[in-house]
Amino acid sequence: MTYENLQTSALESIESEHEYDAILVLGAVMEWNHASHKWEFPPIIDRYAGKLVMGKIRAFATKEAQDLAPVILVTGGSDVNPETGQRESRSVELSKVMTDTYRIPKDKVIPMGTAEASHTLGNAENLIKYIEENPDVLKKKRIAIISPRFQAERARMMFEMNPYFTEHGVSVDWLMAEDIIEDKYPKFKAWAERLYNSPEAEINRTLEKKGIDDLKSGKYKPVS
Repeated sequence: MTYENLQTSALESIESEHEYDAILVLGAVMEWNHASHKWEFPPIIDRYAGKLVMGKIRAFATKEAQDLAPVILVTGGSDVNPETGQRESRSVELSKVMTDTYRIPKDKVIPMGTAEASHTLGNAENLIKYIEENPDVLKKKRIAIISPRFQAERARMMFEMNPYFTEHGVSVDWLMAEDIIEDKYPKFKAWAERLYNSPEAEINRTLEKKGIDDLKSGKYKPVS
């Protein structure tokens, strides 16, 4: 066997060890910290209509789940930097949290969200575009999506409404960020329960229910 064949065999062996071809992380709204002059991903952002965002929680859950796939795809639209007036990528900034804060290898994390895709429908479109441009990524035709619980039902409906995945035989599994963390850090459950019992979470539940109802009736309009 030649060196090239050995190398190919080794790579295929490594790829077969993964449960999924890729992990897709749904993007989150960012908040500018005027003191540190940096973007942050807190659990709640008051200026955001839906209140709950849990961006950093998504990154932390991804750290814990990273061995499930060889590549991590990070979606997200953009927010305006209040100091420069320029739009800056949520997917790029969330990827930095994954690699700089949680030490996920940089060559494994791919920010692939486009500026205009500041909603879940755009996240699905970004994933499809990435698959079409990188068809070799699909070895098992299995993709995991990391989402917080509050977003999951509506997001799942949006992905299921897009015929691409069933037409191309791509299975999508939904991994709840909170479940991933709670499995390894039981104390996190109490923190998550407090968050979901907050007034902001109640506002979020109302908006999510309206979004789901509007999806079912065909009246849904994305909120960036």
